Amino acid sequence: MLRFILFILLIIPVSIQAQRTIKWNGLHLNAIDKQGRKQGEWLFFDKKGNAVMQCSFNNDMVSGPRIFFSNGDTILVRLERKNDREPFIYYYKNQQINGVFAHKGDDFNIELDHIPAGFTESDIRELKRWYAVKIEPVYMFGVERLADYFSAAYYKSNAIPNWHHNFVLTINASGKVTNVEWEEKDELWTANLEREVFDMFYSMGRWQPFFDTWQTQEIKITMSLGADLKAITAR
Repeated sequence: MLRFILFILLIIPVSIQAQRTIKWNGLHLNAIDKQGRKQGEWLFFDKKGNAVMQCSFNNDMVSGPRIFFSNGDTILVRLERKNDREPFIYYYKNQQINGVFAHKGDDFNIELDHIPAGFTESDIRELKRWYAVKIEPVYMFGVERLADYFSAAYYKSNAIPNWHHNFVLTINASGKVTNVEWEEKDELWTANLEREVFDMFYSMGRWQPFFDTWQTQEIKITMSLGADLKAITAR
């Protein structure tokens, strides 16, 4: 399935490729337009660089199926929801199971076309986990290292001292840093330093936006950053 998805990505229209994209394995994908809206085919990755989800966006909204991968293989295909019913295809030990997530308020039931041999309550819980999967922010979708960015930023800086500070970054639903907060300023903090720090964060590359169940969402992450370039991010 993943090979088929990559073939689709190879024929993305030139108009999409001309927008801001991420280059991955020679492909241009994860496009955003001039308004910062997500467009076309997207791949989401875990922090090790493994593809974990593929979907298509139209003006920032998911369009069509969401395809989830586990160890390089398709595990779940969630189709478009109609009213309170969302069809899906689940792959269990190389067996295809067709089913429906039947929504009722904030809860849902799972309906399956058949119960494979050996399919237990534990497997139902695993299916529910895939339904509610959360994909964390990753700097530049893992194709560039955060430490390399800060190394270049430090090299160009005239004012950043040998300090260690904690920052809170707001990353919007398209992966752009839109706000920076910081903890208590020390005596080394100057107006010039503040300008450089703000420029460093607001000029950084795109982040993989946070994906939660249905859509990408704005999220805040904390970053502990010091002169040793050991940048650590966490929810």
